Amino acid sequence: MHFVESGFCYTARGGFCFPEDAIQEFHDSGDGGDSVPFEGVEICCFNLDGAHYMIYTPVDPLLFVAVKDKDGVLRIAEDELMDDPAVVGAIDEETEFTALVEEEEALLESVLGER
Repeated sequence: MHFVESGFCYTARGGFCFPEDAIQEFHDSGDGGDSVPFEGVEICCFNLDGAHYMIYTPVDPLLFVAVKDKDGVLRIAEDELMDDPAVVGAIDEETEFTALVEEEEALLESVLGER
């Protein structure tokens, strides 16, 4: 885990195996009042300077495409970039990888008799 200023950068690729009862419901802390719940599974938690932090993986993650601008800052890609063949190819590759991970997990569970 690598901390950067007030945020953190944590990368974990691949599937996380977890039982159904490990799924937790979270709500955003927006000021709008109408928070939308989402589901996630805790990866780890820790205390730092008296505050409790938790890192989770969403059950149904979203995929964002980001581009570094000329100043080196990452920005969410504009819609027209989403038609670029390189971007489409990278998204397809990630989707295929995720499907393979899910197939591998299902096969492992069936071999171990967990289903």
